[in-house]
Amino acid sequence: MSSKAKRFSLGAIALSTSVALGVVGLGGATATASAKSHTIHFIAVATSLSTPTKSGAFYESYVAVSSHSTTDGVLSCVASTTSWTCDAAGADSNGILDSHFTISLTTGVLTGTVTGGTRTYANATGTVSGKEVAAGEAVTVVYTT
Repeated sequence: MSSKAKRFSLGAIALSTSVALGVVGLGGATATASAKSHTIHFIAVATSLSTPTKSGAFYESYVAVSSHSTTDGVLSCVASTTSWTCDAAGADSNGILDSHFTISLTTGVLTGTVTGGTRTYANATGTVSGKEVAAGEAVTVVYTT
């Protein structure tokens, strides 16, 4: 894997995790009362990465930075030669928000879905999107409960 692809892959993993755990920093979120839709924006920065297994599975820790807070988290991914597929679960005092996404190593684009959660995030649905930026990965999570 090229150094750029590897750097993006690591950042993308951080992004994934940040997406799930960005809920902790809802200070930057906006919501509409009628639809109960929430939008979270943050920059994800990888802080550590496990050694991938022979099948390409690994986990990573990250820091998600929004305009109002910084949140730590972890995710699990499987790497292929063209993409990373990740599951993330972010926890805060309101519960856990789950997501699943893919990062293209060709385009650098992250796309996925919010897949549920617990307590406040029970039955959450929505989208996860992102792209590589100089500081890490810019992520947007839009979810409805």
